[in-house]
Amino acid sequence: MEDVENDSEVKRTKSRSPSPGIKSTAVVKYTAFQSPVGYARLQCNTDLNMPPSNWGAAIDSYGLRQILTRGTGLSSFRMAHMFPDCVGEVDVISGAECIKKLLKLPYQPNGTVSMMVHRVENTLLLDDFDVYDYLMKSEWSWLKDFFYENILKTMSEQERMKLMLSPAPSTTLQLTHKFLSHSVTQNQVAELPKPQPLPAISTPMITGPFLPEPETKEKPEEPPTEHLYNRNVLWTFEDIHMLIGSDLPIFGDKDRPCVSLRLRDAREPINVLTGIDYWLDNLMCNVPEVLMCYHLDGIVQKYEPMKTEDLPNMENSKFSPKVIRNVAQNILSFLKSNATKSGHTYWLFKGPHDDVVKLYDLTSLCPDSLDNPFTTPVAMLLYRVARNMRMTNRSKHVKQLLEHVIKLLKVERYPQIVASSHYMLADLYVPATTNPADPNFNDENTESDGENEFSEYPDPNDENICDQSENLDKTVDSEDLNESESQNNDEKSLAVQIRGLALKEIGDRVKDTTGGPKRSNPGGEATGKGLPERCGKALHHALQGLLALHNLTIHKCKEEERERIRQQIITEEQHPKMANPYEPIKMSYEPISQTKSNSKEHTSRSRRRKRERKTSEKTYNYLIESNSNIDKNAIQVLKEKKVYPTWHEPNRNDNFAWKLHLKTLLYENICLAYATLAEYSYAESHYGFSLKYIDIASRCQKLLCNMIIKSNVVDASCLIGRVGDNYFQMSKNWPCLEKYKQQFQMDHDTDSKIRLEIENDLVEEVENITVDDFDLDISFPTSEISAMLWSCALYSRAAGVARGRRGELLRRKASVTNELAVRYMNDAQQIYAKYAEEPDQQDPKAKLLLKQFTVMSRKSLECLDEATDIFKQVNDIPNLALLYCNKGRYLRFRAHCDQAAFSNEKRRLYSEAEDLYNTALKLLGPRETCGATSVWELVAWELSCHLYTKAVVMQDSPEACTEVASVSDALKHALKHCLLSPGPRQYLYQFRAAMIYHRLGSLYHSQYRITQEEGPRRRTLLNATRSNYEQAANMFASLEDAGMFLTVQMEHVAVLETQAAVSPNLKLKSLQSAVQLLRQCHSIMKLLKDKDPVEQKEPPRPEDNEERDMQNEYNLLSLYENRLHFILKSIIQYCRGKTNKDYEKIADLYKKLYCASLKIKKDNDIKSYAASICDVLLSMDDISKEFE
Repeated sequence: MEDVENDSEVKRTKSRSPSPGIKSTAVVKYTAFQSPVGYARLQCNTDLNMPPSNWGAAIDSYGLRQILTRGTGLSSFRMAHMFPDCVGEVDVISGAECIKKLLKLPYQPNGTVSMMVHRVENTLLLDDFDVYDYLMKSEWSWLKDFFYENILKTMSEQERMKLMLSPAPSTTLQLTHKFLSHSVTQNQVAELPKPQPLPAISTPMITGPFLPEPETKEKPEEPPTEHLYNRNVLWTFEDIHMLIGSDLPIFGDKDRPCVSLRLRDAREPINVLTGIDYWLDNLMCNVPEVLMCYHLDGIVQKYEPMKTEDLPNMENSKFSPKVIRNVAQNILSFLKSNATKSGHTYWLFKGPHDDVVKLYDLTSLCPDSLDNPFTTPVAMLLYRVARNMRMTNRSKHVKQLLEHVIKLLKVERYPQIVASSHYMLADLYVPATTNPADPNFNDENTESDGENEFSEYPDPNDENICDQSENLDKTVDSEDLNESESQNNDEKSLAVQIRGLALKEIGDRVKDTTGGPKRSNPGGEATGKGLPERCGKALHHALQGLLALHNLTIHKCKEEERERIRQQIITEEQHPKMANPYEPIKMSYEPISQTKSNSKEHTSRSRRRKRERKTSEKTYNYLIESNSNIDKNAIQVLKEKKVYPTWHEPNRNDNFAWKLHLKTLLYENICLAYATLAEYSYAESHYGFSLKYIDIASRCQKLLCNMIIKSNVVDASCLIGRVGDNYFQMSKNWPCLEKYKQQFQMDHDTDSKIRLEIENDLVEEVENITVDDFDLDISFPTSEISAMLWSCALYSRAAGVARGRRGELLRRKASVTNELAVRYMNDAQQIYAKYAEEPDQQDPKAKLLLKQFTVMSRKSLECLDEATDIFKQVNDIPNLALLYCNKGRYLRFRAHCDQAAFSNEKRRLYSEAEDLYNTALKLLGPRETCGATSVWELVAWELSCHLYTKAVVMQDSPEACTEVASVSDALKHALKHCLLSPGPRQYLYQFRAAMIYHRLGSLYHSQYRITQEEGPRRRTLLNATRSNYEQAANMFASLEDAGMFLTVQMEHVAVLETQAAVSPNLKLKSLQSAVQLLRQCHSIMKLLKDKDPVEQKEPPRPEDNEERDMQNEYNLLSLYENRLHFILKSIIQYCRGKTNKDYEKIADLYKKLYCASLKIKKDNDIKSYAASICDVLLSMDDISKEFE
């Protein structure tokens, strides 16, 4: 066997198994002494009764003393503490002797078994249990009564004596020890190797905090009783994975590099039990050979080598390795199915003549868990395993382990451990890397593909496991010694639960260890589905951790301790720990890929590890924002700083330092949980809750900033800014103010207790408060405007203390200031509307309204100017462009309030507004490359609206005749900036473009009417009028706006009638064109005819605006009918005055068309009216076809 260092692992492949018929591999995790040891064959007739010359040296240097000592105490717990990474990964942790004792059961029917069994996650811990030794202790009185009454009374005196283990080593062991000492070569004794130190618990390279180490013994002054093995080995026996402790001395020379030495009496043959012993010892340590030394009365006779694989076939010592394998699988299945509760103590017992191995749940016997001496060691081991798993990012079962720790340990005695457990639970629910804006929790307690730790083992209800095994929770079998008590279902009774495994079939092949239904992990529920639930549980555990620290006694003066810690921190900051150039820096190493040799044997475990690696990889990616929708204004955790204190780990006995350290960690988690809740409440529009959580988080952060161990979890500017956000949102949801007040005042019991803890610690832990940035003094505004003003003030305060987010806070202030300006503007509009309604504007009430209007207008302008300056300062081009739009809207509003016609002041205001819009477009640049297309489109639309409004005001003013060119240019520019490309606002843009064409047509129409002389200008105006009317009609038709379409068509017909009146030579052509326009209204009439009744407009009612009157469908239909009759009659009269026969045919046609038009039935129902017109137009089409 090769030399093995402390932390190295040596594997033998399956092909080199000492017994090829059985799958067995061994990996040495730790060896205390040099192995293998060089040896020399003793000469014949060497007297082994004489002590060797190297007697003491060999004992101390090669671990031979362990042969004489008998293991006591919880050795499996010591191994689990040494290798916490194995807990949960292996099936069994135990000493080699315990394993051998169980595997020899079929060949030792009269043997006794007494072991303690504990379960930690998926691992069983087995230890020898000396019944008489433990019954002598006073704390086991409850077990003593049970043992005497139910077990000893059923045994004979001889059987009772067999239960006692030999207190001293036998003569055979003494002789074996001398033989091994004689065999060690003298040259090796000359250079005695020092015993290897115990393996240090390797802490992985993590960013997590220091947490207290578990106490591995009850009283520090007592020497440890756990057995220290020569080596610890990871042994895989078939599909069973075990961490075992072995004391087998391993020797080697050039001929036999790895061999175990055995001393045998030449007169006694090797029996089956001894053969199994030798075979299992060699398998566990991967030793391929055993060298037998035969003696007679201590005199060496001869040596005989034998391969490990030949041991099962020795004469007088034959046994079946497959039976041993079946025993191992059956016992493991039995224990896994019945010893299911972490923290419980089970007793595996078999009397000398029992044919059943019984498993007693002793925890159900113990009246109080604290009376069980195993409670504390179990809890400490659970704590270490949970702590190790959490620190290495393997936190799948941490929750259950820590809950057991808290349940088993008394907080008054172990406040450090209990507080640390509560902290890890709180950190499990809300990890320190949580981003409050995007708390993407990975629920590590659920399996992605449905596998679980218990899928390898059958359901305990399955009868195939063993004949005597039944459901643990529902029934007990016939072997239950307290059957009557359990059947009564008395909760107060201390009925022990017993399970039995029959020995007669223990060596049979396991029928199915994987085919049964999969069991769900007991207690493996998820850590919490919703964010509020997770944060609530985290706060509960953090609070319990703070309360646990109250039990941490400090024997010295608090002021002296506080000053000592302060000086210690200052010293460590001034003298940082430097790297030693002569010592290598340990690196966290993991193999890139798993070896293929164990792929089949470790199928479920390899899958599990892969999943855990994926989970850990995902967990570390918290700095990458994968979601672009994360609110960048949210409360941010100071990730660029170390979340945990940077000072060194406190000494175990330094209670004051640990109290400060754990208190800091707990308050950090509280602060983070409340910050996360505040963000969640804000996103859910619960602004009262958000303010409450920010208030508690700020108080907590204030405490953290002023404690001796200072820590920053959240940025002050983030908290202050989020308070401003809440105030602003309240102003937008002002009717819900009372609900928000109730939310703010609603305190959960946990919230109240945490507030009290913070206030008490502000008094006890803080001497002089140096940081007041977290004094928020949250209250509720009295009006919407005051809410906005408070919001702006908070943004200013946040920007003053911000480190790298000042620009964003200023943007938010400018945005709210802009909203405030719009609010002032709207209020001013309402006040002005009331002022305009006053009959006497010299009345005091009217003057007061005018004064209020002036004040509001001034405030609006001041806010707009302030917001503009801020956006210029932070160089926010898109928002600056929008501010220019709002200032333009303000100027348009002021122009609207000017009651004079289109005065010079109004013209100036409109010009300034237009300049602002153009400046905004210039700032943004071309639409295709500006990077803010939506803003560009909005500015262009606002400019189009402004130009259209300006043109309408100018066109409708009395001086319109002198402003024709200006009105025309304004409308054309408005049309230029009215985008007709597809989009969500396309309908609005098209309607505005149609209105602009209509306005242009009306403008040219009015100019055409007042132009008397014939000439190019008149013809140009006519063409422009008709062209714009056609464009407007086509667009209104595509928009299916019947009212505006008929309005445009009627105006177009009026133009043609005017042309017919002033141009006699074009009269017939003009009137025919007018009739053609009227007949083109068929599609619109059909639209009105088929319109759903729900869409019907109300009956005609008087309107203040003449244009709206014209849009009324009823009036338009009536006008349509009148113009149709009039024009048809005009054409008939015109043709009668002509003598040409062609005119007679035209007259006949139009007579028939006129007769058809008389069939229109006027009706108050627009739908019927339109249907009548639609029918007439169809008949007119038929008449026209007859004359073609």
